[in-house]
Amino acid sequence: MMLLMMAFVAKDIHGNTVVLDSVLQKKAVILDFWATWCKHCDEELDKLKKHFFGREDVQIIAISQDTRRGLSKVKRMARAHGWNFPIILDEGKKISFRYGVIALPTVVVIGRDGEVRKKIVGFNPRLLELIEEALDK
Repeated sequence: MMLLMMAFVAKDIHGNTVVLDSVLQKKAVILDFWATWCKHCDEELDKLKKHFFGREDVQIIAISQDTRRGLSKVKRMARAHGWNFPIILDEGKKISFRYGVIALPTVVVIGRDGEVRKKIVGFNPRLLELIEEALDK
């Protein structure tokens, strides 16, 4: 059974609008669900940045479960780690709910065709390998 992505439009932490459908017209997408209080989330985002940031075929979108009150902490972390990809605050966990996120970190790989190729729940040492396999499908 093919799972299709659930489209969303959201503002990133800098006020820019992120439209998932528009991104998918150009690139595959790696959604990374995380939070500032999550033990392995920053390590995972660092790996994604190092391996995938700047690639022509892939866009990373980080979706933080921090609340609006935690916005300054999210911005500080992003600046400290050099995360220059879109970071969205998922206030009320609406996007997380639509993707069935039950634990952090969770990564969802979406092909340009809109198909969810892979969902990786929890910290996984094979993360990069699993994402590459999903992108190659």
